[in-house]
Amino acid sequence: MEKYVRIGVAAVIIAAAVLVGAIMFAKTPKEESKADVQELNLDEDAKKKVDIPVDFDELKKVNSDVYAYIEIPGTKVSYPILQSADGSIDYLNTTLEKTEGLPGSIYTESINSRDFHENNTIIYGHDMNDGSMFGSLHDYDDENFFREHTKINIYLPDEAIQYHVYAAVVFDDRYIPESYNFDTLAERSRFIEDIRNFGQQPAYFNEEFAPTDKDSMITLSTCISDQPSGRWLVIGVRSDEEF
Repeated sequence: MEKYVRIGVAAVIIAAAVLVGAIMFAKTPKEESKADVQELNLDEDAKKKVDIPVDFDELKKVNSDVYAYIEIPGTKVSYPILQSADGSIDYLNTTLEKTEGLPGSIYTESINSRDFHENNTIIYGHDMNDGSMFGSLHDYDDENFFREHTKINIYLPDEAIQYHVYAAVVFDDRYIPESYNFDTLAERSRFIEDIRNFGQQPAYFNEEFAPTDKDSMITLSTCISDQPSGRWLVIGVRSDEEF
């Protein structure tokens, strides 16, 4: 990994300086109880217990809102993921060091839990011109790249989760968590149908990794420089494979 991998405080601060941006959208508090949530195949025995190659202790010294780390092999994506649990910090315009403005941070909203056990967790990051943050997600514009780079790694302090890339598609700029109630699998299915039916080109799908009712998903969302009303989405489906 490029940053924050058992490298000490000084290296953390240097690496943090290059972090930039996270996408736009309001924050909605996560409800305490969700009666309609359906069980996913996420038993304790299914968790990936591996040596976590991320120094979360050092990251949390910089910002206690760091709770995960995302790495996409073959791209520039290798960053901590932040979430303001009470919604008091807007990581769209707040850096890892809590400096206001660009570069911002890779983040999730408090509508999602921090354990990635939900039907769909939305992760936001800016489309930077230099390919940093989620800028290199646009590598998936190329179908060959899409077919050849199929893994997304998420690290938590005590767990490693791997996702297979199921889809990469241009979508509209609707606020996804407000448009779909991902507490239910029926709504997630509607989201997937909309991606397939209303998504614009380019749009690539790998049916080998199509989600089942027992699979959780992540959706990575970033802007498109020449399409202000569009969003580039890369969708991953949780894998049970060791890595």
